[in-house]
Order: sequence, then structure tokens, then C-alpha cells
Amino acid sequence: MTQTHRSEPETLRSEGDTQRSEGEEKTSARPPAGTAARGHKTRRLADELRRGIAELRWPSGKLPTEQELAQDQQVSLNTVRRAVDLLVHEGLVYRKQGSGTYVSSPQAAETGYAVGVVVPSLTYYYPRVIAGIERELARHGSRMLLRCTDWDPAMERGAVNELIRAGSTGLILVPALSHDRADLWPSDPDELSVPSVLVERGLTVPATLHEFVCTHHAAGTLSALRYLLSLGHTCVGYMERSSPHTAPQIRSGLSTALEQAGLGPDPVITTSLARWTPHDADRFLERILDHGITGVLCFADREASLLVSAARRRYLVVPDDLSVISYDDEVADLCEIPLTAVSPPKAEIGRRAARVLAARIADPEAPRRQEALVPRLVIRDSTGPAPGGAR
Repeated sequence: MTQTHRSEPETLRSEGDTQRSEGEEKTSARPPAGTAARGHKTRRLADELRRGIAELRWPSGKLPTEQELAQDQQVSLNTVRRAVDLLVHEGLVYRKQGSGTYVSSPQAAETGYAVGVVVPSLTYYYPRVIAGIERELARHGSRMLLRCTDWDPAMERGAVNELIRAGSTGLILVPALSHDRADLWPSDPDELSVPSVLVERGLTVPATLHEFVCTHHAAGTLSALRYLLSLGHTCVGYMERSSPHTAPQIRSGLSTALEQAGLGPDPVITTSLARWTPHDADRFLERILDHGITGVLCFADREASLLVSAARRRYLVVPDDLSVISYDDEVADLCEIPLTAVSPPKAEIGRRAARVLAARIADPEAPRRQEALVPRLVIRDSTGPAPGGAR
């Protein structure tokens, strides 16, 4: 068995950042009114189009007209054009003047096998993973059969059985691995009748024999905390949406970073909730202010956005008074203050999962592969030096 940890550069400066000369007054540039809302609509429509392509919703390969998409999705023509532009840039579709927009055809000849893909959600995080899988399969002439389980373990096992009966040569799976329904998932990959690769699962499953490709969330968190510490933040907090798969790894990364800095194994303040409300964010802000905390990591983007709004209600300035880092980078750039964020390589996770499965199909006796990819830290406007502290 081989286990590979592939790292990305630890920090990136997002496009549009400018260098400020020493001593220059810092100002917070704000996008024109409505820009964030338009960007959100564009991203949401682009995700919907990616799902449609992945589900083979348009078997002819031709997308509906821009006017039809605008009417169906209740958005403007400009939003449709911007969303299609994103897909053109990704290589998923191309425009043919005077004819319409078409799904990009695979360059390789049809291989004749199908890959079943099972995901728990089509609305958050996984659309980009799916797009990565689809693009890699298309390169080799393979096709994808997609099923969504809505986080239901029983539906998940039914989807797996259905895809096997439908003739899938292999499976790419994001199992819920629910603790109270663990009996529904095979612990041994040989229990399935076809090769399988897990996505975003594996590091939290002790000594699993399953092949997997996942994000090394602890390593991503380590880079985020090191960045906060480099800015002089010695009191940090963690605002967590409870999750059985990602949250434990994030806590591990937090503890490692703080221990290495001599600050103890745990963040000063940690609060975990199944779902955060604006009131919860206000209460959390009160707690961290009482403890002198100047930097916070939030899992995930929504929680970070709630904290930024809570800070604004208290007339605090982000990042002058409080630095905030988000984990996930799904909509972090659309926050009222664009968020510095840990960005898992979602499309690359999908591409590598498809490659690992293809290698297993080609050589069933090869050593099993388990890959963990380190996410990037994308630096935006929500982080800065600790107030009153020397760097």
C-alpha cells in the first residue's frame, strides 16, 4: 500500500490584491453595490450547469439557449452569459457562433465503460469534485453515472447496488459513514463486486484498505494557524460547524500549530454547533472578545460570514480589530469582506480519484493507493496584523 501526500503552495495572494507602500493609509476597497449578489447568482448557475453536464441532462451535447436558461433559472441574460463564460474557461463547454453552446467532446475514443459516482450533495462542495471527475473521465472516453444520496446511508447503499446492476465498471464514492448506520457500509473493499475509490474519506477511517483520494484538512489548518501566528495573533478561536469527517481533522491541525508555537494544545475558545445563527455568532463574538482573541478560524464559509456580520454590528473592523480565516472557500470571495480561506483542491481531488480508479481497472493486482492533498491558503482582505502587536 502506498500513501502519498501532495502539497500545494501554502499561501496565495488572490487576484486583484495590490501592494501598499510603507506608511500608506490602509483603505478597504468595496465592490459596487450588487456586485457580490451578481457574483453569487453567477456561481450558483455555473454549479447548476456543471451538475446538468455531469448528469447527462442534455444527451445531445447542446445546452439550452441563453434565453431558455435565463427563463428557466429566473436570472438575467448577463448572469447566464457570465456563468457560461466560466464553463468555457474551464473547458467544459464551447460556443459555436450562430449555433449555440455545446458540451466539450472527449478527445479519446469511447472506451465503452461507465463509472458510477455517488455523492451526498449536489449543492455545496461536491459540484467541483464532480466536475473534476467528469473532465478526467471524458479525457479517456469514459462516461459517468451520477447519484446523490442527500446524506442518507440507506439511500447510499441502494445507489451503489443500482449502479453496479447498471453495469458500472468501477465506483467513485463519498460515503456518509454514519456511526449509527455503519453496518450499511462494507469495511472491506473486496465486498464490492467492482473496484471502488473513496473521495474525501479515508484519513478518519483507521487503517482502511479502501483506496481513497482526500484533502489533508489538518495540514491545511496548520498553514492557516501558522499564518495567523505570523501576523502576531497569539490568542485564537475556532468557530466550528460540527461534522464527523472534516471537523476532527481541523481540530488536529489547530492543536498541532498551537503546540508548536508553545501556546498549548487547544485554541483559547472553541464552540461547535450543528447550525449557527446570527444570534449564535453574536454570543461567540462576546466570548472571544472577553478572552482577548484577535484571530479566528471558522469552519466553514457561512460561519465566517456570520462572524464578520456580528463584528460589524459591534462596530468592529475586520481585519483591523479581528482577523477571520474561513475553511472551505466555496463562497469566501463573495463575503462582504472577501475572506482569507483554506481552499481544498476539489476539482483536483475528483481528477485524481478518476485516475486512481482507472489504474485499478487496468491493473487489479497493483498496490492500493491512498492519496492526501494539502489545500492552499488563499489570502484576501479579512486578515491582518494583530491590533497593537508587533510582528
